[in-house]
Amino acid sequence: MRTTHKEKSQQMKKTSRGHTSPSVNHRNLAAATALAAGATLFGVVVLPSTSGASSSPTTISVSQNKTWGPTLTLKNGDTVYRLTADSKNMSVCTGKCATIWIPVLLKSGQKTPIGDGVSGLGSFSRAGGTHQVTFQGIPLYTFFKDKKPGQVTGNVKDTWGQWWSINPKSPHTAPKKIGGSGGTTTTTAGGGIAY
Repeated sequence: MRTTHKEKSQQMKKTSRGHTSPSVNHRNLAAATALAAGATLFGVVVLPSTSGASSSPTTISVSQNKTWGPTLTLKNGDTVYRLTADSKNMSVCTGKCATIWIPVLLKSGQKTPIGDGVSGLGSFSRAGGTHQVTFQGIPLYTFFKDKKPGQVTGNVKDTWGQWWSINPKSPHTAPKKIGGSGGTTTTTAGGGIAY
């Protein structure tokens, strides 16, 4: 099938200099190319936000979990975890780890985290200039498999180490199930935890 001159001219558009070019939105293409090049050039890793598009300040609360008892959560009820391999005010969870175990970050412009019935909160600077929230110097995270407020699916051991939900009365101790024996679920990578 042969393309007519009229069809060709409809497929082409005139540039400011009178030249014809394929109908492409050059501004969007240039912006996407620059963004991709900048991210590659600077090795930028964008961390997911812990609370969506909300502009309210990062707030840590204590919720009463049916299985685990008093547990630190975000204001919306999302469970907060710790990685036992972290040191005081220092996170070893970067790269892929930080996409699965999302660091709890201060909102842009927020100087300190807000505690709703919680004291001992602080923050430290992560690579890239974000500020991760801490409880008694312990870096805080949420877990991507927790899909609803109050859910606790991250008391596990994986590639990066042992993860615990946090009882604010004993943050350095593995949580214990209420009315049951045993503490955290221990699973090694490849042995049940599929990311």
